[in-house]
Amino acid sequence: MTKSSPSVELIGALALHYDDLVEYIRRRFQGSQFAHDVVHDVCVQLLEKPPQQPVTLPFAFLRRVTFNRAIDRRRADNTRNAYFEMSGEVPDWHVHELDGAAALDFEQQLDALVAIIDGLPARARQVFLLHRIHGMPQREIADELGISANMVTQHFSRAMRTIAHEWEPARQALAREY
Repeated sequence: MTKSSPSVELIGALALHYDDLVEYIRRRFQGSQFAHDVVHDVCVQLLEKPPQQPVTLPFAFLRRVTFNRAIDRRRADNTRNAYFEMSGEVPDWHVHELDGAAALDFEQQLDALVAIIDGLPARARQVFLLHRIHGMPQREIADELGISANMVTQHFSRAMRTIAHEWEPARQALAREY
């Protein structure tokens, strides 16, 4: 007669006492679906990581493991709920914040803006990028390019006027595509 492994005996005991374990957790934690989930968690745990030592009282062992798992789950749920209450956010697991249409619209507008900036005269583009993108003060730009601060102001103003003038028609053209 061959002796079966402890995990096979525990799985057999779990199958035999499944309804008793679900009822035990349901009574203690007031939730039928919660109880089923907990017992299923225990089943997966026993399959993935069976106990190393032999279990002499399988039903008592299963009740203790199931009860402990229920406590762990309840604590995790409470912690998760407290976090979302504190942050003021209610997660919507089914909706992504940025949908495909918005992402496409953003990308197209960015491409249009880059095209406008690329179309600027070389010095105006250089001053604009150094000031707006790299955050350099106009005085440093003047020193770097070897021009007067007044010329930096003029190049920057020209770039801003051109962008403002061409940006709105580009946006309207993108809107008409839809």
